[in-house]
Amino acid sequence: MFEREVFGNTVWGYLAALGTFLAVMGGCLLARRLGISRLLSRGRGADLQELLAALLKKVRMTECGLLALYLATRHLQVPHRLDRLIYSAALLALTYRALTMIQAAADYAVRQLLASKGHTGEADRGTARGISYLVGGLLWLLAALFALSNLGFNVSSMLAGLGIGGVAVALAAQAVLGDLFSAFAIYLDRPFVAGDFIVVGDKQGTVERIGIKTTRVRSLSGEMLVFANSRLTSADIQNFRQLRERRIVVIVGVPYQTSAEQVRKIPSLLQSAVAAAAQARFDRAHLKAFEQSGFSFELVYYVVDPAYAVYMEVNQVIHLAILDAFRREKIAFAMPATVFHQAPGVGAPQIW
Repeated sequence: MFEREVFGNTVWGYLAALGTFLAVMGGCLLARRLGISRLLSRGRGADLQELLAALLKKVRMTECGLLALYLATRHLQVPHRLDRLIYSAALLALTYRALTMIQAAADYAVRQLLASKGHTGEADRGTARGISYLVGGLLWLLAALFALSNLGFNVSSMLAGLGIGGVAVALAAQAVLGDLFSAFAIYLDRPFVAGDFIVVGDKQGTVERIGIKTTRVRSLSGEMLVFANSRLTSADIQNFRQLRERRIVVIVGVPYQTSAEQVRKIPSLLQSAVAAAAQARFDRAHLKAFEQSGFSFELVYYVVDPAYAVYMEVNQVIHLAILDAFRREKIAFAMPATVFHQAPGVGAPQIW
């Protein structure tokens, strides 16, 4: 009875195929279940163990069933079209599952790399997502080429055709590709991250999102500024994230009619004005130059808090203190003026 042929295969062949199918299916599911329970039984906190358990959880009955069906049909004589269909389905399912597992492992590796360097903020998580998108795109491309090659397509000729067409596409989409590679450069070089306050030319604001083509910046007045990534990689950018204190230079002018005694007092008056502000640190104050409108003094101080609102408050306190001190000492501020001198007996005045 076991040697009887049914649809070109013996009963022994069908029994062997069934046994192979059940063995592979059961072994796959059992290994998945035991592996997950063993990894999770060691307790939480081991990131690598949790990653391996998550990878095993991605394995579904679909992939196990197609793999078992393909191996089982090796014992049988099946029509060529059916055999190719089973092979193609198993190949695509296993390739897709392997791709998702490799991509999850790559995401984990990117996060661990950033965490090892102390980059654990929200902005750094955004950077990790951007790098993961780029790595995922490359993995999908490689997986597609692998699947097509194993399905019998001539990948070499396809790549040659894509190379010729790619030149035309690259020329047509030069700006888009430039922004794409600029985004990759921003992710790797990190001149700024989401949350940084930057100044680009006459535009300034807080970075909200770094995309594949554009970067979105929220300006101080509330509107959204959209910059092409290629512009940001070629422009000079002021990043205030690392700002610890602000250096401020103030120029104060007094007229030439100011007495020598008052001129000598001015540096100490400027220093006292800085001392009146709680969050300011005095650096220096000197008579700098003889300008057209009078004596020019340069005051330099630091605001120890990087917040702009704090700087404006300190700046106001110091300027008001300078005003009070000059009024108290009866020192006037210089004003732009032109002095005319007319010599006796000369009709037109001369400008000096």
